[in-house]
Amino acid sequence: MTDTAYRHSAFLEKAGLVVLAVEVAILGALIATTGFDRASQGYPILVVATAMFVAGQRRLAVWPPNRGAAQWIFASRAAALTMLALGALAIGFYRLVPDTAPAPGFVPRGLFAVMWLILALKGAAMGKLKPGSAMGFCVSWTRHSRLAWERAHRVLGRVLFWCGLLGLAINLVVTPLVSIAMWAGTVVLAVTAALIESRRAWHRDPERSGDGHATS
Repeated sequence: MTDTAYRHSAFLEKAGLVVLAVEVAILGALIATTGFDRASQGYPILVVATAMFVAGQRRLAVWPPNRGAAQWIFASRAAALTMLALGALAIGFYRLVPDTAPAPGFVPRGLFAVMWLILALKGAAMGKLKPGSAMGFCVSWTRHSRLAWERAHRVLGRVLFWCGLLGLAINLVVTPLVSIAMWAGTVVLAVTAALIESRRAWHRDPERSGDGHATS
């Protein structure tokens, strides 16, 4: 698999996980607000289909298609994922919004869902930042060690992405106060884990430069 094909495959897998998290969140909200019977009318099929999409994407990563077919497979699967996402949002809006729009907590939950989505997307992008990027995790030792930079962003990205997906999945069934507390806790956990792992990597890096102390 070429680098471009690998990036496309990884993008579709992460996008599929985001869509799956949104679908699980909507399904949970449907069960909580409209009852299991209405929630189970067709909607779980979309959740299962998206889960199968993610599993199939992982299978493609292990056994990639030939080079000539890769672009067409990527385009067709991207279209399929788009249809799954639009279908999930349309059904969720039709069944959920009319029943919960008057509820005072609906708008905050929607805003926090966007916050969780941003966190997950930011986590997915962390591993692609070049050393020294202004958007990266910049402390003294990550600026003086490529290994520390890579380890910091790997840990930071994984925590933000997976916790972002978890928060996105349960956001609609917990109170806004719990959601924002979890969101803040996720950020603190990710930064703390990145600090510890990057500092350890800096100590083990024979090519490091500087003394690891804060610089202006």
